Amino acid sequence: MYQGSVQTYFRSAVQIGISQHLSKRGIFELPGGHPMWLALGKVLLIFLPIVLVVHLFLSSFVGSAEQSVRAADDALYNLTIANSLLKSQKSKLFTPEQVRAIAGDSLALYTPQKGQLRVYNRTTGQFKYL
Repeated sequence: MYQGSVQTYFRSAVQIGISQHLSKRGIFELPGGHPMWLALGKVLLIFLPIVLVVHLFLSSFVGSAEQSVRAADDALYNLTIANSLLKSQKSKLFTPEQVRAIAGDSLALYTPQKGQLRVYNRTTGQFKYL
């Protein structure tokens, strides 16, 4: 303002300070009013048990899925061991010595020794021992 001005300036008689703004609202009064918080409470009262039941169901499902995966892994491990044992047994059975022994025992097939096999020669008309 200019010095010596004739304008009048009135100051408010009521002082509005921070203490009045704080005391306007009570300590336990919630923002938004009582009806909004009552509606929110009702929604949460209905919604939270549903979320809890869904959570319990999903955790049970995940637990049973983990258990079945663990059982499948154990079965896979056991089958892998059985497969390796069968492969080693197969490799032992298909050695030439083992094939001869099994053929001799079950079919009475033996490899002839020297002098046991006779072959007929047509051109000469004679038998030849191998």
